[in-house]
Amino acid sequence: MTERRRPATSLPGIAGKDETPIRLLQWASVIRRALQQRLSEGLADPRFQGLVSIVSVEVSPDEQRALVRVSVSPADRGRLAVSALRSAAAHLRHVVRDESALRHVPRLDFVLDESGHRQMSVEQAIAEGLRREGIVPGSDLGNEGVEPIDQDGSDDGSEATTDQADHT
Repeated sequence: MTERRRPATSLPGIAGKDETPIRLLQWASVIRRALQQRLSEGLADPRFQGLVSIVSVEVSPDEQRALVRVSVSPADRGRLAVSALRSAAAHLRHVVRDESALRHVPRLDFVLDESGHRQMSVEQAIAEGLRREGIVPGSDLGNEGVEPIDQDGSDDGSEATTDQADHT
């Protein structure tokens, strides 16, 4: 008897589920590429301003809906841009169908993803806190050679020149 191999039909862990079928991941990838290409050309809606990026696309298990998470920069234009995308969803669905081999394109639901903006504000707050403590942001904090900067924020660089002279 010949041994039959089971095809790989799923990958672990998308959107809190244990397994997502590869077919849904492929659909999401095709939809994401087609939308990103079309959005890079812009929309004829005055609400659609700023840099709009597709963060992720998640296709529902019944293949009827696709949740499209978008990031907009500058952040203050995010809600208007998502409103424009929601208004253009039917048109964008046709664009995806025309630019891909998909016979059926799920309904597109657009939501604003602000996680990138939150991450950036947290990183800025950490950098500001380090500056207040006199630590140069971006330096390797694991090294013992981290030198605090002067209160005025300047570094005279005198030790850096002597260290470089010692190493040559």
